[in-house]
Amino acid sequence: MKFLILAGGSGTRLWPLSRKYFAKQFLNLTDDHSLLQNTATRVSRENGGDIYVITGSDSKFIVYDQLTEVLSGYGDKNLIVEPAARNTAPAIAYGMMYFDPADIVVVLSSDHHIKNSVEFNRILDEAGDIAASGRIVTLGIIPDSPKTGYGYIKRSSEENGSGYVVDRFVEKPSPEKAKEYLESGDYYWNAGIFVFKASVFLSELERHSSDIFNIYERLKSESERDKITEDAYMGFPSISVDYAVMEKSGLLTVIPADIGWSDIGSFGSLYDILPKDERNNSLKINKENFINIGSNNLFVYGGKRKISAIGLENIMIIDTEDSLLVCDKDQSEKVKDAVRLLQENNAPEADVHRTVFRPWGYYTILETGKTHRVNRLSINPGKKISFQFHKRRSETWTVIEGMAEIIKDNEKIILSPSQSVFIPQGMKHQISNPHTTDELTIIETQIGDYLDEDDIIRMEENH
Repeated sequence: MKFLILAGGSGTRLWPLSRKYFAKQFLNLTDDHSLLQNTATRVSRENGGDIYVITGSDSKFIVYDQLTEVLSGYGDKNLIVEPAARNTAPAIAYGMMYFDPADIVVVLSSDHHIKNSVEFNRILDEAGDIAASGRIVTLGIIPDSPKTGYGYIKRSSEENGSGYVVDRFVEKPSPEKAKEYLESGDYYWNAGIFVFKASVFLSELERHSSDIFNIYERLKSESERDKITEDAYMGFPSISVDYAVMEKSGLLTVIPADIGWSDIGSFGSLYDILPKDERNNSLKINKENFINIGSNNLFVYGGKRKISAIGLENIMIIDTEDSLLVCDKDQSEKVKDAVRLLQENNAPEADVHRTVFRPWGYYTILETGKTHRVNRLSINPGKKISFQFHKRRSETWTVIEGMAEIIKDNEKIILSPSQSVFIPQGMKHQISNPHTTDELTIIETQIGDYLDEDDIIRMEENH
């Protein structure tokens, strides 16, 4: 089997931890590895050689760094970059360009939690056998409560291997309907996990969503996949694979799965799966930074600051470098509404963390003002920023640790710790870390009337 992991979501319901440019699949929420790392290592049988991840251009280097850290067989050929975000049906169709028609493909979300990996893999093996016969298999999570936040799958009475022929997909139900579904035993939560032969999926895509299939065929004929333009890709309709194919196909089989699954769709669901103390509090914070006086049923996620909770009940406290969320635990689904209001007010905290990851390393915003910004740049060994210039700002760089190789137009400068260089507005420049083992740390001061990232004009390297 091959595994196609979808890693393009933004996870706004877990703000301020999850943001557009570093979403929840890249966070260590349940243990010392990210959700993406856990998803890949949970299923890979070839140390990453069978793992394919589809993501956007802003996240491709995060995916690569995280998976090469835990899977030695993962490489560039396994990273699929979408030219634009167009929902799951186009993403999966685009991913099919990387597989042979006879390949058995498992489609997984990058941000789900599964407690029982052994049982999960056993069911995937059964699903692979059924898929080889020409069926599309989905895993139906056996519900343990009448959830209204999930779509459901109703099985028929006709058995197919270890599963059942699907009767129909059902939208998110009312509380009354969800209770009926739970009591009937014929309904499962739709986890969005699918197993199929690549050729079967494409055949069903052509039958039920010919508009997507026709664009897939046209793009597939491109001699170089990486040169497919955003405009061409935007021809895909933005539609989920459920609507485009699964709900229309007559080839669906569902296998009941009791695997300790959660989509971690909110802080409430994250709280449910994390360990609790004697007061039923779930604490993701260093103990010395948390003081609790008579508080129960809390979810506390903290950083470096001290947090004191006195006489609180059923509250979530999510503290990050630049944003603080406090809300009733039962209303955690409304976090996405707070993000929407931040976006309407053009607040950068809606989408960007104070620390921003880049292919060369990362930078941390230390201070911002109307006409200035101070960053700490951390450039990985052997890496360099792009050759570029700015129309509306100047920059001053001071080396804190390591050695920097600086390009100013056609001049090359070497800087050691405590040495600085000024880059005037409009001057072409570049920073490189020539060391192969040591990180380079620089304090960057930007001054100008416009400091946003779109004032970066990247140049071809001709020096």
